[in-house]
Amino acid sequence: MNKPYLLLYSRVLIFAFLLFCGNNAFSQPGEWVWIHGDSITEQPAVYGVQGVANPANHPPSLYEPCEWTDLNGNFWLFGGINNSGVHGDLWKYNPITNQWIWVKGNGTVNDPGSYGTIGVASQSNRPPARAEGVVTWVDAVGNLWLFGGIVIYQKNDLWKYDISTNQWTWIKGPNTSSDPGLYGTKGVPNIANNPCARWKTGAGWTDNAGDFWLFGGATISSVLNDLWRYHIATNEWTWMKGDSTTGAAGVYGTLGVENPANTPSARTANAHWKDPSGNLWLFGGANVSGAYNDMWRYNTATNMWAWIGGDIAGNIIGISGTKCDLDSANIPRGRYDDKTAWTDQQGNFWLFGGFGYGGTRTNDLWKYCYTSNIWIWQSGDSTLNPPGSWGTQGISNPANMPPGRGGAVGWTDHNGHLYVFGGWGVPGNYDDIWKYTMDSTCGVCPVASGITEIIHAEDFFVFPNPASSSFSISFPSSDKQIMELRIYNTLGKQVYVEKEEITEGKFEKQINVEKWSDGIYFLQVKMQEDLFNKKIVIQH
Repeated sequence: MNKPYLLLYSRVLIFAFLLFCGNNAFSQPGEWVWIHGDSITEQPAVYGVQGVANPANHPPSLYEPCEWTDLNGNFWLFGGINNSGVHGDLWKYNPITNQWIWVKGNGTVNDPGSYGTIGVASQSNRPPARAEGVVTWVDAVGNLWLFGGIVIYQKNDLWKYDISTNQWTWIKGPNTSSDPGLYGTKGVPNIANNPCARWKTGAGWTDNAGDFWLFGGATISSVLNDLWRYHIATNEWTWMKGDSTTGAAGVYGTLGVENPANTPSARTANAHWKDPSGNLWLFGGANVSGAYNDMWRYNTATNMWAWIGGDIAGNIIGISGTKCDLDSANIPRGRYDDKTAWTDQQGNFWLFGGFGYGGTRTNDLWKYCYTSNIWIWQSGDSTLNPPGSWGTQGISNPANMPPGRGGAVGWTDHNGHLYVFGGWGVPGNYDDIWKYTMDSTCGVCPVASGITEIIHAEDFFVFPNPASSSFSISFPSSDKQIMELRIYNTLGKQVYVEKEEITEGKFEKQINVEKWSDGIYFLQVKMQEDLFNKKIVIQH
């Protein structure tokens, strides 16, 4: 190899090594890394040259901007608010290079935008500046969408951004503020339908068919519990569930059971996820009664809600338990402005921070096992307004921890790492980025054993089966060890759990099921080296 090529090859290797070290080498399982931005609040943006990445570039400190992840794994940010005003710039962050690009916008606050002609893309189009609960979606071809939010008053305009052309399009809704919308007939799409102007709308989903959904939020005077679907092909909104009036109470029904009458109470700023089956989930949020910790699941096929867990009352303190411990009693405290919510590569849900009622900040990180309805405390503090610990930028450390905050946004990369940007802490708004690497050994979600019966040992017995009043479990134990026994119903809800130390010999346990409902249940027994699964039928 001649010297010019050798020199070029060496430089490529050095660049690749530095790039790897810059954002990956110091990320350890179960630890946070502060990777970009400032450790002090209320910082101005460093815009650089529009369209050009630079390590020095970063958005200003922001509370509740819009966020998306594109099909190539880049993170996007629009709008947000801080002490200077409401912003209207579009930013892109590359998690591999750890660099921001100022993509679009004029770099001023309270920008009125430029609507152009409805339905027509243009380089000069741009949404008005906005923040605080703007709903966002990504469509099947990677376009970025947003709806609503607040400048001075609430909006209900719908916008699309095409990454390939760098153009915004005003798609639907008025270019005015505080519009009352038009609900139409529940369940019936109509070109004239439009959700009312709103802000603090934390929940927006893209379903498996590519339609967009939004839930609740706030008008200028009260809160909402309406559920809407938007169909891109026909440009039509459909009011699907909930009330057209504000301040509606929830209808909880029976825990874990879908019912046409069920609906979450009116609320703002709640966390949201979508499971692998396409069901839409929401957690928490706030209204005049307090900050909630209830979990809801919406089935798009049946158009029904089910209350899955948590409390009916607001301002619940919650139970953290022990980090990494699977305990059905665990539940996060009631909270709102907790938009930092992710779905991991196994389909489980993650939640970080938010405000408790009265504006107290949190920095706790939770994982929710959606098939077994178990919350697992992963990281952070169980106390309010924790100061966090920054450590050294780019260096992973077990002591690192973001300070408590609400109104931050989050993304995940292709490797499943969690990212947090900005939000409002005790001293003010942040512009920092934190990266968290999941620890696969911290609170492993139970295997969803409700589909196939798997017997790992011929001498593992359940009798009688079917059972009416009780059944017995028996199996041999070769030594002294801890046994975990869990039973789930067909909804994946844990209905029985017990831990105990067993000794060498034959283990036997009798479980009373006189008050259990008839049906199929799934038994899981876990020990050091063994996992037994068994299907049980209860028939009175």
